Amino acid sequence: MDDIYIVPYNSDNTILMYLLTFIPEISICKLILKHKKKLENIDIMEYHMERWENIAGEHYYMHDNHNDKFSYIFDELNYIVKADMLPHFYNRTGISYQIVELIHELIKLKNEYKLHDIRYNSNSYITILKQDDKLYSLLAKKIMDAMKPPEIIQLFYTKPI
Repeated sequence: MDDIYIVPYNSDNTILMYLLTFIPEISICKLILKHKKKLENIDIMEYHMERWENIAGEHYYMHDNHNDKFSYIFDELNYIVKADMLPHFYNRTGISYQIVELIHELIKLKNEYKLHDIRYNSNSYITILKQDDKLYSLLAKKIMDAMKPPEIIQLFYTKPI
């Protein structure tokens, strides 16, 4: 039982060691570390608040106000594709809010299909979900193409001479 407990080193302990080489008073060094941690927490909170307001806030606004300006799948060959009515979310994230909604819809469908299969002792939800995933993937690609400026789309679809 000669084990000695050694305090694990983390960034605060390392910084404290360096501070002690310049300021040999531990109470001052700990006060500096406390102030550093407070500044970091303020910075982290500001960062996440900005992310919330500009990304999540935009998504929820579009979710609540899209007013039937949404892309649809009629069948495996026929789609109605609409670009986002307000491109703020796309401009900030590089992805259409409609695609985020499609992902949420797939998750919801998975849960509904799985519940159905449990209720009826079936295992068909995987097949149906794969089919829906293929349709939604194609729709998502079409939406992203609709969101790109025309000159970028032209670059992708021109044939070399």
